[in-house]
Amino acid sequence: MDGFVAMLAALLIHSDDKDLSPPVVELAVRVLDSVSTEFGDFHELKRLLLIPKPPSLLRVMKQGSSRPESRIAAVRIIQSIAIDAESKLAVAESDGLLLHLVNSIAPRTDPPLIDAVLSCLISISMPKRVKPQLVRLRAIGKLREVLRSPSVPAPTAEKALKLLESVSSCREGMAELCGDSGCVEAVVRKAMKVSDAATEVAVTILWTACYLFRDQKAADAVVRSNGLTRILLLMQSNCSPAVRGMSTDLLRIFRVNSKSCLSSYDTKTTHIMPF
Repeated sequence: MDGFVAMLAALLIHSDDKDLSPPVVELAVRVLDSVSTEFGDFHELKRLLLIPKPPSLLRVMKQGSSRPESRIAAVRIIQSIAIDAESKLAVAESDGLLLHLVNSIAPRTDPPLIDAVLSCLISISMPKRVKPQLVRLRAIGKLREVLRSPSVPAPTAEKALKLLESVSSCREGMAELCGDSGCVEAVVRKAMKVSDAATEVAVTILWTACYLFRDQKAADAVVRSNGLTRILLLMQSNCSPAVRGMSTDLLRIFRVNSKSCLSSYDTKTTHIMPF
C-alpha cells in the first residue's frame, strides 16, 4: 500500500509527540521489520528513519520490558538502513546507539539478539572512522567473552570473528587485540571448530597480529593455547590456499623467532612440518 511504510516511520519518529505506549511502539517496529524487505527501497527507508534520528528504535532496544523479537526487529531495521558510508556513520554517531549495540554483545543476552547485533555491527563497522569508536567502546573484550562461551552457536561465533577482524584492522584495534591474550587464545580455539569461513577469518586475524605486525605478546598467546599444533593440523586438512599460505607464514615466524619451529613447545607433530 502506498504510504504504509512512510506512515509506520512517521509513527516511530513522532512516538513521543503522540504519547504512544511502549507496546504500541514495539508493534510498529515489528510490523516495519516484517514489511521492510518487501518494501525494498532502503534508501527511502533511510531518509524516513535515519536522517531525522532513530530514537524510537533505540528506546525499543533499551527498554527492559521490550520483547526479544522487538529488539531484534529494531536491530534489523537499523542494519537495513545502514546501506552506505553516510548512513553507517550516521548510525555510529547517533547518541547512545553504538554503545547499546556493543553492550548487547554479552553471553547473558538472548542468542538470536546477539546474532542480529553482530550482523548489524559488521555492516556498521565498514567505514574507517567507526572502527576506533568500537575499540573505545570495548568491543574486543565483548567479542572475547562471546568466543570463549562454550555454548555459542557456530553462526554466532563466525560473526564474532568477522567483527573482530573488522575492528582489529585499525591501529587501535590491533593494539587492543594484541594486548588481550585471552582474546587471541579464544581465536585460536575457534580456528578449527566453527566453519571453513570462520577458519579463514581466524587465521587471518592471527596472521595479521603475529606475522604482519610481529607482535610477540600475540605470538606467546598462540603458543600457550596450543596454536602451533592446531596450525599444523589445519595445514593437513582440506583448507583453502589462502589459509595454507598464511599458516605457513605463521609457522615460519615461530621458527625464525626461536630457531626451532616449536621452540620449547612439546608436541609430537613435528614430523608433519611442511618445510
